[in-house]
Amino acid sequence: MFFDGIPFRSIFVGSAIALCAFGAGAQAKPYTVLHNFAGPPGDGSYIANNVGFGANGEMYGATNLGGTADSGTVFEIAPDGTYTVLHSFDGAAGGLDPNAGVTIDPATGDLYGTTTFGGSGCLGFHSGCGVLYRLSPSGKFKILRTFDDAVDGRYPVGQLVRDKLGNFYGIGTTGGPNLGGTVFEYSAKGIFTVLHAFSGDDGFEPQGSLLRERAGNLYGATYSGGANDYGTVFKLTPKGKLTTLYSFTGGKDGGYPAGGLDRDKAGDIYGATNLAGNGSTPFGTVFKLAPDGTLTTLYAFTGGADGGYPAGNILQSGGKLYGTTAGGGADDDGIVYEVDPAAGSETVLHSFAGSDGAGPQAGLTKMHNRLYGTASGGGTGGYGVVFRVKR
Repeated sequence: MFFDGIPFRSIFVGSAIALCAFGAGAQAKPYTVLHNFAGPPGDGSYIANNVGFGANGEMYGATNLGGTADSGTVFEIAPDGTYTVLHSFDGAAGGLDPNAGVTIDPATGDLYGTTTFGGSGCLGFHSGCGVLYRLSPSGKFKILRTFDDAVDGRYPVGQLVRDKLGNFYGIGTTGGPNLGGTVFEYSAKGIFTVLHAFSGDDGFEPQGSLLRERAGNLYGATYSGGANDYGTVFKLTPKGKLTTLYSFTGGKDGGYPAGGLDRDKAGDIYGATNLAGNGSTPFGTVFKLAPDGTLTTLYAFTGGADGGYPAGNILQSGGKLYGTTAGGGADDDGIVYEVDPAAGSETVLHSFAGSDGAGPQAGLTKMHNRLYGTASGGGTGGYGVVFRVKR
């Protein structure tokens, strides 16, 4: 779902949230801003995407806006901290608003990703329905697919998932043959295939990045639809058979999951809901879904010092869960959190104060026992930041 060209989850960044300290752990983790975005035309702005790392420790990411056409950028931060804009999207046939991080081909160093808007030939949508692109280490940019609303779906978001054969998997949030969004494959041979088209009863508006297991099954979440129209968790086999693993009720289990999932060795799936509609858990939850379909709410945010409106993919590491919230915290600018599934407790690793970032809407990436992420606003220029925090 989109609001004025921005994913629905984004409108909660500025929500008025009562500040209270229920359940929030002490904040005592070192936090470093690695880059303050300066905005167009020389830099990116408004980043709601996660970052990734290359073989030599380079960090890569994409900003939703900024650059020469204020339509988004792809950037690199070298291990020594040097920041470089690798590509600026043109806002037209070449793409607009990359609402996803980049995926790296380890063999070639090529970067792959999607933009939510832009492209050509998407009849009835003046801003385009999005593109799938490749960017070479030398800076050569190529459009691999321009999304066709009726066939492919439209408005792709979430980082592409790559398998060992070089095939990529992703989602279109709406459109497609059944109008409810799609899961697609872009093969190593350049063939685009819709693996599943959502229709509503099986979910609507898939969000976040897909999770792929060794057997080739894909796991993901839809923002709405399902049995109760509060979203679903689904499993999709390599042959395109979809199983709805859970339909949210909008009660104590939460509703409207807005990010990607993670999975442990036991097969338990973890994720977060953005909020619920009936007031039971209005600021979102962190949940566990067992292989037998039992859902457990591990933590319910209060919207106070402990954060509110979790956004982005969840990260499971060392038996703990990590993520960000777009609101709440000491200054109502969002937080970085850790949830202990065994104890059902939350620790605030960092509470944003505006000058060091605000409104994070992306998941975290772990590297050398540190967490890396982005905040969509705040920083010295108000255009967002890239940050690091110790676990």
